This record gives sequence, structure tokens and C-alpha cells, in this order.
Amino acid sequence: LAADVLYLWSIQYYSLFQPHERFLYLETIYNLITDLDPRYVDAYRIGALIMEMQTGGDELELKRAVRRLFDKGLRNLPDNWGLAESAAWDLFMRFRDREGALHYAEIASKHPEAPARIKRMVGVWRDREGVWSVDDSIEYWRAAVEDAVDDYDRNMCLSKLYDAVFTKDRQRLDPLLAAYAQKTRSCADWGGLIRAGLLDQAPLDFVGNPYGIDPQKCTLVAYKKIKDL
Repeated sequence: LAADVLYLWSIQYYSLFQPHERFLYLETIYNLITDLDPRYVDAYRIGALIMEMQTGGDELELKRAVRRLFDKGLRNLPDNWGLAESAAWDLFMRFRDREGALHYAEIASKHPEAPARIKRMVGVWRDREGVWSVDDSIEYWRAAVEDAVDDYDRNMCLSKLYDAVFTKDRQRLDPLLAAYAQKTRSCADWGGLIRAGLLDQAPLDFVGNPYGIDPQKCTLVAYKKIKDL
């Protein structure tokens, strides 16, 4: 009851402040509320939101305070994947902290009841941050395809798997195209590379369709037709 009273009071109290003043005593208040009721989900979520509305001041310290509140919530509510997802999006949208966002997204994704979108989010952010190898990405998206919960989820994961395989193929084939172009002063078709002994056959993409070649850049081109899989 005391936690509820303080929570309602805090919302009314901080709504009267200007954005640059809202941080005043805020962490102390929400720590008190969540000490009284450690499983008070809304106190963690709304407390973080009010903190994030602050303008001016030390952005790094503000972010640290937001993370401390979320971390406290996750210690007290370890099974609440929704709170971890909220932390991920807040770190990403408010602070542009992609590393921090990935940290909380991974916490959320490990919960057995976490929805498929969170697991996709983890894979997408890992790809963007380059925190794993292309082979790791391929392995992750292959598993995600197998674990897909519906056609939409499966198609999204297939798309990411296609992109990962294409990236690996580019790492192998673009140097061959560049070497051929440097030697012949022209961009090859696949027949030219086969005749030159650089390839045994025309390469195919993840779903068995032939790759193309960009005639201007002499780099690999994928047409990405996966809808019928």
C-alpha cells in the first residue's frame, strides 16, 4: 500500500516539473518504491520513462541511472522478459546505445516464453553490431528458421539467413571477380571465370537461384527470391 501511494504521488509530483528538472530525487524515490515492493513492475517501467524525459544534464549519468533501475527490476523479476525488452528498446531509442540494447534483448530472448520477435531482434542487432562472425550469423538464423512459430516468423528468419549466406558468398566471390577484372580490364560473366579456371561452375544462392554480377562494380548480385520456400 505504501508503495502504491508513493507511486501515484511520484507521477503527480514529477508531472509538474519542467523536463530539465524531472530527474531531481527521481532515482531515490523509485528505489524507495521498489524497496517497499520489489516486484512492482510499473514502478521500474514508469520510473525509467520519467528519467528518460529529462533534457540537459549529464547524459551518461542519466543512462546509468536508467540502467540501474532496470537492473534492479530484473534482479527482482528475473522471469519478466517484457521488462528486459522495454530496457532494450529504451536504451536503443533514447540513448542510441546499441550495445546496451543488445545486452537486454539477449536477456529477454533467453526466457522460454519470449516471443519470436525478440529472438529476431537479437539476431538483427548482432548482425548490425558485427559482434559475431558470418558463420555464427548463419548458424543462428538456421536455428531460428527451425524454431519459427508461424509462416511470418519463418519468412523473416529465412530472409535474414539468405542475407547471411550472401555475405559469406561475397567474401569468397568478390575477390575472384576483382582479380579477373584487374587481369582482363573487363567485368566477367560466370563463363569467363570458369574458362579462366577461377570457378568450376556458376555459383548459386542459398535457394538455388544463380547469382548475378554488377557490370559496373564487378561485385556479386543476389536477386533474393525466397517467397516460395
